[in-house]
Amino acid sequence: MMAETTMLNEVRTALSVVSARTAALVESLPDTAVPIPGSAWTVREAAVHLVMKGFRYAGMVHGERNQYPSLAPEDCARLNDQLNADIPESDPGKLAALMHEGTGRLLAATAPCDDTQDVLFHSGNVMTIPHLVGTALAEHLLHGYDMAVAVGQPWPINPHQAALGLFGYSPSYGLCLNPATTAAHTAGYAIELTTGERFTIRFVDGQYSLEPPDSGPVDCTIAADPVAFLLVGSGRMSQWAAIALGLLEAGGDRPELALGFNNLFLFP
Repeated sequence: MMAETTMLNEVRTALSVVSARTAALVESLPDTAVPIPGSAWTVREAAVHLVMKGFRYAGMVHGERNQYPSLAPEDCARLNDQLNADIPESDPGKLAALMHEGTGRLLAATAPCDDTQDVLFHSGNVMTIPHLVGTALAEHLLHGYDMAVAVGQPWPINPHQAALGLFGYSPSYGLCLNPATTAAHTAGYAIELTTGERFTIRFVDGQYSLEPPDSGPVDCTIAADPVAFLLVGSGRMSQWAAIALGLLEAGGDRPELALGFNNLFLFP
């Protein structure tokens, strides 16, 4: 009999595969001092950040109190830089080994868990263990992309893995609201990924909620390739480029709302 495929199994398998790719990319480089375009980080800082994700998320599973008090971009940048300074390693091979170890710690910590178990995340937010592992997966996809761009190497992202990363991030959307654009905002957005996942994001007089699909009427429907949705949402791809490539499409009674959707959030 085949073992049951759970969401936790899916995200753990995907994290194992993608983190091996990011570690292999770092290990292949002559040095890690290459600056990442559009970022204050070099490849070294991005790699150390992924190392820390593995160790700290494993700590969260074990009940350690190492959460960030806020996901505001300026707070995250400051705390990330403080943590990065704790690991001064720059050798590509040694950094890759640390990346393997960090992911290994997280995979080991979550091996006995199931889909229903919760963990305390940043800003006092509670999420399930699969969401935590999915968040780590998304971090490897995005920072792997950053490092690959920096060194001029390709970084193809599997759409299913991108969808799992978006699943991981989903409980944190409400922690990343842009007060300048969400204050008093009222609108419902149906998000339909081309890989089949669907969910609703709703604002009622500035109050945010993440809802199941078909949970009520919406004003705008956004059909998106999950890779494009991940890259656009994190500021790594222009929404205009995604629209031009047919990777983002809008519908519903107020399709124009899609153009301002990403401005509702401040990605850390």
